[in-house]
Amino acid sequence: MPLLGGLKFEEIQEKFGEEFFNICFDENERVLRAVGGTLQDFFNGFDALLEHIRTSFGKQATLESPSFLCKELPEGTLMLHYFHPHHTVGFAMLGMIKAAGKKIYRLDVEVEQVANEKLCSDSSNSGNCSCLTFLIKECENTNITKNLPQGTSQVPADLRISINTFCRAFPFHLMFDPHMLVLQLGEGLRKQLRCDTHKVLKFEDCFEIVSPKVNATFERVLLRLSTPFVIRTKPEASGTENKDKVSDHELEMGDEN
Repeated sequence: MPLLGGLKFEEIQEKFGEEFFNICFDENERVLRAVGGTLQDFFNGFDALLEHIRTSFGKQATLESPSFLCKELPEGTLMLHYFHPHHTVGFAMLGMIKAAGKKIYRLDVEVEQVANEKLCSDSSNSGNCSCLTFLIKECENTNITKNLPQGTSQVPADLRISINTFCRAFPFHLMFDPHMLVLQLGEGLRKQLRCDTHKVLKFEDCFEIVSPKVNATFERVLLRLSTPFVIRTKPEASGTENKDKVSDHELEMGDEN
């Protein structure tokens, strides 16, 4: 590769990305630190931040809007897809990823850009979309073991409050398992659904996801834990034929593990 001022092009690209992120971080540190608890969550939660910015300016997301999706590979490496990349941000991504890891999570990571792919972030999107793909690997000397705070409940038996009290205190919460079977409903949702408490409920039979535009699968939800979900009760589940009376609810998804 040609040298510019004694530096390789890749080094200049990386330095540019680091400085780009540092400027954003200095101006928006509190916001960026709140996006996600891990580097993977950070990038999976970035769509929600972009959506908030678009909403602030009265804009809406389109099929061509930039989007991020970060998956963990079996060996622990992260694969980051950046869909519909902005040319400046795309150029800066190598350095931005390293800077985000170091500044927010105190991680030293190695980043490699792999061949561009024609992918779409979710099966609900039609057509092909441009994509930049990066492999992110933690350096061997990095220790990111996260210990649960003392006193954290591990099983229902050591809960600080009873399940019935929890369901009354948080009337519009729900829990589901990897098969998308509903395990627990808040009192508000239960009354709205008018469901049999002894009946096994499937998420797709009772609710539909309004946003983000993803299929209602456990894997898709896990990839967007930092993203606010808006779900809608289905008319047949709520016992009403009038679609105007169907309610939308905004939820913060979380992994109990």
